[in-house]
Amino acid sequence: MDFSQFCRCGQQDYAQLRRRIDDCACQGRSYEFAACQMPAHCQPAAADLGFWRQGQDYLLYFRPAVAYQGSNPRLKAFFSRTRPWRFPDFQDLTRCLAALGQDADPPEEAEPALFCQLRQALGQTVLGQDHAVEAAAFKLYGHIGKREPRRPLSLIFYGPTGVGKSELGKALAPALNGCLGRRQYQLVWTELNTFTEAHSAYRLTGSPPGYVGYEDPPVLEAARQNPYTIFMFDELDKAHPEVLKTLMSVLDEGRCAARKPDAQGSRELDFRRCILLFTANYDLSGLDKRPMGFSLQQKTAPQGGGQAAPGETAGRLGLAQRLYQSDETARSALIQAGVLREIAGRFSGLIGFQPLTTEARAQITAKQIRALGREYGLELDVSPALAQALTPAESLSPRSTAAALEGLLTPLLLEQAAKQSPQGLFRLEGSPDRLRLLPPVPQVAPAPLPAF
Repeated sequence: MDFSQFCRCGQQDYAQLRRRIDDCACQGRSYEFAACQMPAHCQPAAADLGFWRQGQDYLLYFRPAVAYQGSNPRLKAFFSRTRPWRFPDFQDLTRCLAALGQDADPPEEAEPALFCQLRQALGQTVLGQDHAVEAAAFKLYGHIGKREPRRPLSLIFYGPTGVGKSELGKALAPALNGCLGRRQYQLVWTELNTFTEAHSAYRLTGSPPGYVGYEDPPVLEAARQNPYTIFMFDELDKAHPEVLKTLMSVLDEGRCAARKPDAQGSRELDFRRCILLFTANYDLSGLDKRPMGFSLQQKTAPQGGGQAAPGETAGRLGLAQRLYQSDETARSALIQAGVLREIAGRFSGLIGFQPLTTEARAQITAKQIRALGREYGLELDVSPALAQALTPAESLSPRSTAAALEGLLTPLLLEQAAKQSPQGLFRLEGSPDRLRLLPPVPQVAPAPLPAF
């Protein structure tokens, strides 16, 4: 369902909506539309739209909260609050929606469907990193649209540890395959913290004859089997400088020579349709002065710079300009950190990840609880307030939070999984020191309104 079209409904449709909200209120439930498409320039692009009646008042809410980054003042004011909107009667609610429908951004400003799909798919996996998700979706959209690419797409994901860099890398192949409607991309993961010696770079293209590892399949050999391979190189800051030097021709020309020929006698590996991802636990916004792990000398990072604030310029042109500026700032920091200029200029983009906000950490906690429940065959739901209460005030990363949650919830989940209970959505309630699972409640699916 499209929110802008929903706002332009007729009176008969709104009357039908009111009856359904009232019916659900009698059962102590809200009435929701799942994955409602938000207007252009909203983050996220889709959210659950819900209605709740409390006494004579009607409440409207979005889950998760929606942020509007466009220039429309009425939409900006409407989406600026994270709490539910409360209306003294249903007519006030419909008047508000009708006004939003008149003020909705014109259709010509709509973004390309594939770009929106990629942003939405990646945003469902990686929480609290809207900048990085949007930038990655934009870079992917541009690369896969090329009919004859000259080089692979190469991206550096940089930022503090545990904020979603590796998670976004792992999400690319499923997102691309899902949005393109075909199983095309595969992920090859390489931990570069084991590439600390100069000779370890041979593991990428293959060891010379007579050397240890000559018979082992090299990492980059995967491009022979699948020209649409996503190579994920984790923790670049811990790798030896020879690793990047080995990849120079791959980054620039999309080709390199293998140590062994293929069945046809060719030694050339073609990476032009591949995607190369690198993660670095480093701040390339210009504020971190530590040298990179692959730096040979101590250097000083430049002052200032960083990602531009969201919403400065609307549209794809504005996004491209902001990404160019942040790319150049990060390249300068990369050079100051000891990377050769000719290498730093070969990357397609450098995408920064920010420290997670309190709200984002709570959303990740809720996601981890749902994932843990599925390991026990249970579908769980948890309120934002309880997810916030279960989020440690201080933790190294979401990984350590997941370990703490498993220790806390395992007895409760084991007890429930052992029962012959009906299938459905269990709700986690209580407080961190006294948790309980409420049994599934029959779900009332909203019937579509006729105007859509």
